[in-house]
Amino acid sequence: MQTNPLFDKYKDDYTDLQDFFDGERQVKKKGDRYTPCLEGHKKTIDEGLYERYVEFGILYNALHRTRQGLKGAILRKPTDIIFPESKKELLDTIMLDGASFNDFIRETCDSILGFGRFGALVDIGVDEVPYVATYNALSILNWPTIRSKDVKQEIQLMETIEIPDLEDTSKTKQISQLRKLEIDATGFYLVTLYRKEEKEAGQSSDEWSPVESTVNAPNPRMPKYKGKRLNFIPFVFFGSSSNVPSPSRPPLLDLLNILKGHWKLTVSYQYGLYFAGLPTPWFAGFEHEEGAKAPLGPGAAYFAADPNATCGFLQTGGEGLSAMEHGLDRLEKQMAIVGSRMLMEEQRAGIEAAETVRLRSSGDSVTLSDVAGNIEAGLTDVLQFIGFWEGIVPTECSASVNKDFVSSRLGAQEITALVQTVQAGQISTDTFIYNLIQGEIIRPGKTIEEEMEDIAEDKLTAARNNPNLTFVGANILAET
Repeated sequence: MQTNPLFDKYKDDYTDLQDFFDGERQVKKKGDRYTPCLEGHKKTIDEGLYERYVEFGILYNALHRTRQGLKGAILRKPTDIIFPESKKELLDTIMLDGASFNDFIRETCDSILGFGRFGALVDIGVDEVPYVATYNALSILNWPTIRSKDVKQEIQLMETIEIPDLEDTSKTKQISQLRKLEIDATGFYLVTLYRKEEKEAGQSSDEWSPVESTVNAPNPRMPKYKGKRLNFIPFVFFGSSSNVPSPSRPPLLDLLNILKGHWKLTVSYQYGLYFAGLPTPWFAGFEHEEGAKAPLGPGAAYFAADPNATCGFLQTGGEGLSAMEHGLDRLEKQMAIVGSRMLMEEQRAGIEAAETVRLRSSGDSVTLSDVAGNIEAGLTDVLQFIGFWEGIVPTECSASVNKDFVSSRLGAQEITALVQTVQAGQISTDTFIYNLIQGEIIRPGKTIEEEMEDIAEDKLTAARNNPNLTFVGANILAET
């Protein structure tokens, strides 16, 4: 199995990102990958000292919170999906695990914002029903550098599947499987599955071999549409910078690097607090049997024949902890700037006008707009591949992702001005309702046509109840 050089370049970054997204437990589990072993830990005979040191760490997971906030900004308004109504039910269970296309959108946002890399294979099963299988950044191992007939078009994907456990047939076990998608020598699409051969005692070899072919599951497989083989690979690459096969630099990589430094410092800081806050008692001039315990607290009394006997507590001043605390504050502010001002930065003192907040935040939305545009293009490609398997023309399959990341809800004065404009006949009712939708007065996802139908229904209902009352526009103006 040969991996692409760019995969090798970003593999460690992908692994680190995944570990920190998984949370504190996973970060601690990786030991000295993220938490350096101090010299004292290396020289001590106490084997558990380093593990106890790591356990003091508390992960300030700005990485996860930033991704969630950015995803929330993109999904603040529903994605507009254009697909034939008669076929939309297919999208409700389009994923291999039965999840919906909306679930796929959320997974895509997580992957692109988190890793800058994602892939989706749109294929058909034995029932000839299309499905979408997703692949994260660590699963896309190799890809063509150029889309050209002169360059072999081959994509290698790593999968984790469940198979029966031969040692205990009542159980299953997870194994790795390699899926190779390629355009073969004849110019047609071919799919081949590979697994490592199992040795005795559940061990596997290092060699990948083609999975045994069966009547119900031929390997290799030659997908066909209406009896004809495909001359393209129905795989969609997503990226944060562009949707080309080569990976984009993870958009939150700088934030991750700061967070790794923050984690190292917070482990030392919490460990230092423990020792600085728990003083150690000491005694001098008291008779003491070797190995005897010295109880403390009310009810414990000590007698000494030596008039100079004394006791006290050993306690650190903790001066170094103050420097660590300032360092942690500085790193947290850096993460706020690198990640997202609107999510991480401390609230500014005082009250700002809504327009001031909107203008101040708009500068942080530029890169996010690019990411949203790439997600939108990729989703459209996926929908068009689904449509291909169903015989739907590409123009009937598309997705439109929200790019308005800052709330722009209309105020009372703006609504009044709109009402006056529509009353004066200076704008149409359609334009009036469109502005209410964009101003987040009418619920998200509702079309102008649906709102007009609801207005008409309200008008008829009101007329039946009170024939002297007539509604104008969006139930804003009433005349007798």
